[in-house]
Amino acid sequence: TKKTFLCYVFFTACSGTFDSFILEFSGRARRKSARLRHKFPGMEAVTVCTRVLFEPTCEGFSTVFSYSAQAFINEFQLRAQVMDGDGIQLALFVHGEHSALHPVIDNDASWHSVCVSWASSGGAWALWVDGVERHEGTNLYPGKSIGGDGVFIVGQEQDTYGGSLKAADSFCGSVTELHIWNRVLNASEIKAMEKECSPLTSGLLFKWNASALEMEGNSKYTIIPCEF
Repeated sequence: TKKTFLCYVFFTACSGTFDSFILEFSGRARRKSARLRHKFPGMEAVTVCTRVLFEPTCEGFSTVFSYSAQAFINEFQLRAQVMDGDGIQLALFVHGEHSALHPVIDNDASWHSVCVSWASSGGAWALWVDGVERHEGTNLYPGKSIGGDGVFIVGQEQDTYGGSLKAADSFCGSVTELHIWNRVLNASEIKAMEKECSPLTSGLLFKWNASALEMEGNSKYTIIPCEF
């Protein structure tokens, strides 16, 4: 069976150093993902930042993360498409509405930081890669809010509330340092986090930590040494 690996990494690229951990999803499989043990409120604004490494040969669509509410399944998602000989495309989904797919990451088997933000006011959204805003827009589910008490899963799309996971939608690669805020981070804040080891505390809803992750189903994980 496929395994989901949980490994520790020692960061040296930012100011200061600290131990973190990585979720490693090797290949596609239905029963591999991680659920956040966190109770989310309704949100009129949100920012999610993470560091990701895509498997360059795992082509097709995948889901970096998905958040579903009981009232609506596709409440908040980050989808990706890996194409042979092309960059990695990303699209943000909010309550079933979505931005266009944008090629924003080189398919170079390297780590990249990714931030996505959305606000109810005007339906404004933005997509950042490695501290640089790559795309932004408006009118994405404007004037509404993201439902609370939902299920947030890393590495899989949810076709039902917290379930109906499919291998075809699974993420191939590694994820670490996923943080969530209940506000839109501005340009200077996102750029500053490229050089900092800790997330901004203002509006921080969820801070990446191993104890807050629940591995999907019978998926196993192990501690392995790893580095950037």
